Amino acid sequence: MSNTLLSCMIMCCAGDGSGYFVVGLTALSPCLVRPTLWNYTVCGQYPGRVPAASTVSLQCPHNLSPFRYVIVQLPRTDQRMRVCELEVFARGSTELS
Repeated sequence: MSNTLLSCMIMCCAGDGSGYFVVGLTALSPCLVRPTLWNYTVCGQYPGRVPAASTVSLQCPHNLSPFRYVIVQLPRTDQRMRVCELEVFARGSTELS
């Protein structure tokens, strides 16, 4: 990804009550280096619970460096989040993933 990430939209499919998720950015593959909460560049944190079958989005700051991978994590390890769709957009482009 050569552009700075500007928007991340997540659609949650089940009413599992999850929320407060963190969206982070990294240049390291999560397959090689397991992401540790807050140990990456944070794009943003969703401020509440996500209702079932709803779409929420976060806007990243415009002054971030380019990154290759997007991380979506919940702050609590005992929570699970069911994601039906994750869309990532960058400046001057259409949907990336």
